[in-house]
Amino acid sequence: MRILVTGGNGFIGAYILNQLVERGHEVINFDISDPSPIASQVEDEVTFLKGDITDPVDVYDAVVSTEPDRIVHMAGILGRPCETDPRRAFEVNVEGSLNILDAAVTCDVERVVAAASMEVYGSVDDGRDRLTEDAPRDPKNVYGMTKYVLEYLGSTYQAQHGVEFAALEPAHGLGPGRLRGNIDDSFVVKAAVAGVPFSVPAFEHPYEVIYIDDEARAFVDTVLADEISYDRYLVGTGEQVTLAEFVEMVNERVDGADLELLSPEGGMTLSSKPPIDSSRLQTDVGWEPAHSIEEAIDSHVEWLRANPDAWSFDIEQTPWDDS
Repeated sequence: MRILVTGGNGFIGAYILNQLVERGHEVINFDISDPSPIASQVEDEVTFLKGDITDPVDVYDAVVSTEPDRIVHMAGILGRPCETDPRRAFEVNVEGSLNILDAAVTCDVERVVAAASMEVYGSVDDGRDRLTEDAPRDPKNVYGMTKYVLEYLGSTYQAQHGVEFAALEPAHGLGPGRLRGNIDDSFVVKAAVAGVPFSVPAFEHPYEVIYIDDEARAFVDTVLADEISYDRYLVGTGEQVTLAEFVEMVNERVDGADLELLSPEGGMTLSSKPPIDSSRLQTDVGWEPAHSIEEAIDSHVEWLRANPDAWSFDIEQTPWDDS
C-alpha cells in the first residue's frame, strides 16, 4: 500500500515512517522541516517531499504526484505554541487539515487518519472513572479547539464526500526523539542523563504517559486496518503519573541523576482527566499498548546515551515557570 504521511519529521510521525517501512509499505513523507534523527533512519526507503501544509498548491501537488492509497495526517502545531500564536495555530491545524481533506477527496484517497488530541475533552470532572469517546468534547485551550475543529471537519467530509476518516486522540507520548511539544518529562530525562543538578517542581497533577512506539503503532494499525467503524479513537494506557512520581522513577533508574523535587510555586494549567479507556481502538483495529512508563523511561535513556549528538539539554529552556 502507498501511504502519504504529513509531518513525518515530527515526534510521532518519524516513528510512523519507520513502522510503515518495517511492514513493507511504500511511504511518502510531506513536511516543511528537515528529517529528524528518527526519520533519518529510513531516508533511503522513504520519499521525502518538502512542502507547507498551509499551502493548498503544495499539498495538492504532493497528493497528485504520489497517488497515495491512504494518508496519515500528523502535521500541526502543538500545545504551547498554539497558545502563543492562535492565528498561526488555526492556519496550520485547521486550514492545513482542510487542504489535506480537499486533496484527498479530489484525488480519491480512500482514508485519512489524523492526529487529534485528548485536549478536545477539556477538563473532565463528571465523576467517571475512565475517559471514553462518549465524554462531552469541551476544549479549554486553543490547541484543543483546533483539534476539535479538525475532528468536525473530518467527520463532515466523510459524510458528504465518502472519504474514510478517523481522528486519534492520544495521551502524551514519551520516548526518544521528542524535540518540541509537551516536553516536561522528556526534559527531566535529558537532565538526568546529562548529569546536571536540576530542581523540578513537585507537581501532583496526574497525566497519562504512553510510549512513543505504542503511540505511533496506533496510527499505523488504524490507517492499515481493512475496516474502521468510528471516526474517533482515544489512545492511551490507562496509567497515570504525576511529575513528582515521574522524577522519582527517573532518579531510581538513571545512574548519576541529580534531580531534586521542590514545592511548586503556583500551578500547572493542565486539564484534569481520568485515565483513558482505549477499548474502542483495541476492539476495532486490534491495537493495545505494550510498554509501561518505566519501560518508556528506559528506552529514552538508552537512546540518549547511544545518540549523544542528536540531542541537547539547555537548562534555560525549562518548560515550566520556575520564577
